[in-house]
Amino acid sequence: MLGVNPYPLLEQIARNQSGIKLLNIFKGLPISYDARINSIGGSEIQVRSNMYQLACLYFQRETYLLGEELPFILHSQVVGLHLGREEATLANLETAQKGIGERMQIRVEPESPLIMIVKFEGSASEFYALLADISAEGAGIYFEDYMFPSRLCQAGRTLSATLSLPDGISQKIRKPTRPLREGRVTGSLSQSELPKGQDGRVVITTQGKVVSVHPDFPLSRYRVGLRLFFKDLARAAVLQYIAQRQTEIIRDLGVLSDGLHNLKK
Repeated sequence: MLGVNPYPLLEQIARNQSGIKLLNIFKGLPISYDARINSIGGSEIQVRSNMYQLACLYFQRETYLLGEELPFILHSQVVGLHLGREEATLANLETAQKGIGERMQIRVEPESPLIMIVKFEGSASEFYALLADISAEGAGIYFEDYMFPSRLCQAGRTLSATLSLPDGISQKIRKPTRPLREGRVTGSLSQSELPKGQDGRVVITTQGKVVSVHPDFPLSRYRVGLRLFFKDLARAAVLQYIAQRQTEIIRDLGVLSDGLHNLKK
């Protein structure tokens, strides 16, 4: 537990009936609802939250705890669910790695595989990577280990990136959307103003740089974090795609939540 015993703090939070939040990342989207500690027994704690959060716990078997009275983010495993009482039993609590819990920016995973074409500064070659997720300020991509350009793909390296987004973005971008935390789509964009690819797909080309490289040995790949500088129409198209996927992801989570609700009857 990295030398930190969180249980005295959790007991104090429970006595004060203070609230905490649970955090899960569902298809790239942060899902975080209020929770209350009902009891603490040994190394396990029981928390009550809503069915959306419990749906994440049910399928991911883990969650993060955060709150004003917690000076650190805690990671825990889900060892039991009590759907009738909307409770979960958490155990194996430990301080989370740095950065977890701070990631509240909206980013989304694609519904179907999307390929990003990357060209690194100093190289004439183009490299194909699978899109992991995308936000208004960057993206995560995957390189298979046998295709990973280790000499070029290093933190700080500048690059250009091209991404083709699914059909329907250019038509839907003219409709009013709920503002996202990263920005707002304003004005009226005509379909002809957006870059187009085959079958009406929207082609986004932008500049950026590598900010992180993490090996994923079990899956024989590397995850690369990119800072991307979307401008003007490209940024508007990306924001619209994020809004569309956010709606779809929340709908998917609602379906899972409804399924759990039916199980508890």
